[in-house]
Amino acid sequence: MDTLRVIDFSQKHFECGGRKFYVKDSLSFARYRELQKINLEFGYSATFHDVFKHIREAWDLLNSTKLGEAAVILHNIMYGVVSLEDKDDPALRLCALFIDEEGEDVTLYDEGLMREKIECWSKELDISPFFQLAVSLTPGWMPAYKLVTQSSLKEEVKEPE
Repeated sequence: MDTLRVIDFSQKHFECGGRKFYVKDSLSFARYRELQKINLEFGYSATFHDVFKHIREAWDLLNSTKLGEAAVILHNIMYGVVSLEDKDDPALRLCALFIDEEGEDVTLYDEGLMREKIECWSKELDISPFFQLAVSLTPGWMPAYKLVTQSSLKEEVKEPE
């Protein structure tokens, strides 16, 4: 396919890969529990700048022989990188909670089914509307993102290394 389709979520339904999907405004208890976890992951995921900053902290601690503290920072970085390998982007997983395939049991959270939906969407659809939906589902994300990126840019200008 030459171009990706852009979905209009205000229509509350779309087709992809011969399958029908419906955008919902509510969640079951099982999906709400998962929403809380994914919201945290989406809201607090590390940027490249964050990872570099933490590696720099670990480097400084190693140089000052604070090995235990450096080991904790490095462990956290490694765990974060490994967890990214195992999962689809948190923005897409948030969307998969609210977008149900025709006939799907909305009372359950099924990670395998969520992955299938995301895989289907990735073959035909533009990601922008999905990211916008995820941002709208995560209160406070956009102001926090703006604050972090603005302060990161200021730090980069101040730190000529």
